[in-house]
Amino acid sequence: MRQYRHFDNVLLVVFFSHPRYDVNLDYYERTYAEYFPNMVFVGPASREDAGFNHSYDVIVDSYGSAENLTNPEFYQMAGRMAHHMLFTVMKDHPCYHGYLWAPFDTLLNVPRLQQFDQNRFWYHSPFGEYVPNSALESDQDPDLHAPPARISPDPALNLTEDWKGWGPDWCDPHVGLPACLPAFRKAPSSQHRRLASFFENGTERFLGGSSDTLYVPGIHREAFLETLALFLETECFMEIALPTTVHLVVPPSERILFVDHWWIWQPPFNATFVRMKWEEGFEVDTFHTFHWGDAAEGESWRAHPENIEDVRELLQESARRQGVRLPVATSQVTGRSPTASSLLPVDQRQA
Repeated sequence: MRQYRHFDNVLLVVFFSHPRYDVNLDYYERTYAEYFPNMVFVGPASREDAGFNHSYDVIVDSYGSAENLTNPEFYQMAGRMAHHMLFTVMKDHPCYHGYLWAPFDTLLNVPRLQQFDQNRFWYHSPFGEYVPNSALESDQDPDLHAPPARISPDPALNLTEDWKGWGPDWCDPHVGLPACLPAFRKAPSSQHRRLASFFENGTERFLGGSSDTLYVPGIHREAFLETLALFLETECFMEIALPTTVHLVVPPSERILFVDHWWIWQPPFNATFVRMKWEEGFEVDTFHTFHWGDAAEGESWRAHPENIEDVRELLQESARRQGVRLPVATSQVTGRSPTASSLLPVDQRQA
């Protein structure tokens, strides 16, 4: 019987930008099922990397999942439209206290996340409030936290000239600011006033950055979906649409809780990264990219099963750092579809 109950009424939405289910899905479930009994996997329909055994474990949403990295006119990346997947799952699962969104290759520091208020939004917002951390020497020092999401220039500026320094994705005519502006302008005036209130001079900006960790409290689910739907009517890509939606929707009386989320390109792509940041005096609430395996020549995927036990040990280390108790995870894959169990009413799910 499960001993851990902190996230019993939270739906963990695990998305795949590519159909790399296979060991990634299995290992993710083995590692986190003890802590998140309500877990949904969502991803594109193509199963070429997954194998038939996983075909019915994934809610399918293939919108914008095609990838073409060879076209110099449009660098089309699969994960840019993954916010459609979040909308799909949240729309069809209305009865949860909160929704935690993360890709399969993001590590979750459970002892840290359990200290976050589930009635508030979580994101690495530049206006976020740090969650107290007894393991840090000065947990309110911005220099000891992960980089926050970025604040855009004024949308009224020339998008082809004044935005160049903000990154090619954001001024891309296909998915960047030119695509996002129509949705932005349709947002209610009350939301525009809320967004402007974040800035001293009352101007409006977009927010942009990694959307690999986001928590939406259930009480704000309807407003969040209504606003996100405006962006889904455009080709605005995820890393503008999701952060901007959060900052449009969050009530004026609330602050977003800051997630120490790290986004890395270079190894180590495993729990070693977290221990390294601890040594440097930082915290890691979540990080992307974490590898449960790697592509191997002549194989669909080469698994790293040792990462399961290593993450479990890391979570125990984190619990000791935080001074909290964390039951030892012993969950194994049962063969039951996680999407099927998540459809049950909360009071009917198995302990």
